[in-house]
Amino acid sequence: MPRASMESTRGIDSSMQRLSMEPSRDSTTSNIPSPLVQGTTPISTGVINPQPGSVESSVKVFRVYEVLRGGDPAAVQKIVREASSGQDAGLQGTTILHLAIQCADHAVIEQILSTTPMDINTRESKDGNTPLIIAAAMNRPSVVKLLLQQRGVDDSLTNYQGKSALDMAKAPEVFEQLQMARSMYIDQQVKQCHRLVQTKNYGQLENLCSDDHFKSAVDINSGEMATDPAITANGGTLLHQAALYRDHKLIELLLMNGADPFRRDRKGTTFSFGLRKSTDHEIGKLPQDITEDKTTRALLKKSPAATAAQRGIQERTILGVNAGQQVRALTGENALGGKEGREMKGYLKKWVNYTTGYKLRWFVLEDGVLSYYKHQGKLYCIRAQV
Repeated sequence: MPRASMESTRGIDSSMQRLSMEPSRDSTTSNIPSPLVQGTTPISTGVINPQPGSVESSVKVFRVYEVLRGGDPAAVQKIVREASSGQDAGLQGTTILHLAIQCADHAVIEQILSTTPMDINTRESKDGNTPLIIAAAMNRPSVVKLLLQQRGVDDSLTNYQGKSALDMAKAPEVFEQLQMARSMYIDQQVKQCHRLVQTKNYGQLENLCSDDHFKSAVDINSGEMATDPAITANGGTLLHQAALYRDHKLIELLLMNGADPFRRDRKGTTFSFGLRKSTDHEIGKLPQDITEDKTTRALLKKSPAATAAQRGIQERTILGVNAGQQVRALTGENALGGKEGREMKGYLKKWVNYTTGYKLRWFVLEDGVLSYYKHQGKLYCIRAQV
């Protein structure tokens, strides 16, 4: 490379580094960890380290960062228009929103979201982080709240390492926001599923069950999915209910969308449908066992839908329960034998004392040992172990 080009590249890179380590002019962003500050965990977006020799791309990224950190509405609107018109090729696989979350004030991010039509779930190309994942990892509660309010946002999406926003959240406040959003979404979708089952609107039900967000967040084998109170009381699933009522169309739909034909109810079939009665002392029943109709039993045991359901169960057992685990398996990590296959972790509320009451603590269950910590980011400071 010519000497002049090398010096130009070094000058731009050093300017970008100084810009990233400068204190923000906005008080609301003063605590945002810079990806280049020593001792902080980098949130890679494929932008901080431009491709070697790509002087034009480096200049483009530098200017975008400068405008976003400055916060001038007119300048921000200009780069947003350029991005919308396809002039952001120099951003190297990321978006204005991804960059703004890393360095800009809340008002700038709000301006970008309100003026720019975009896919809120866009992944940047290097690590696959969505805007929500970056906001959670950088501990920006107000930005996380703003993103969760956007239509179509999917908090269950994972990056290329199989980590979702909930996995990346280190602060209890951010974790609580994401957990609450997930609970509200599940509750809303379960109620919608109930309405579609009761009205036998199986076309819309199939669309709902095949939605990626629904599949990753809602357990179709959960007892709360059933609409029959007797089924729910006995720990049965919606598939148990469909078998009891001989609803063959619903059975096929459920089997093709992840329903488990080997899931037993909790107490045995104690309901009566005019055809079958059972006693309270029976052990848990499979869906095929709560009906004597041969066609229904064959559908649950030997139909193409049942075969597809069995194959899906085997794949989930081998690759993991979600797409993130499949990514880890494909990249050579053992989802079952590795650490992640032997570990459960998350925030739980623990009683502290009469003065403060319950507080969120980070719990880790690994190899039969339960540990808890004050924060996820302070795993060196263990509070107790059982």
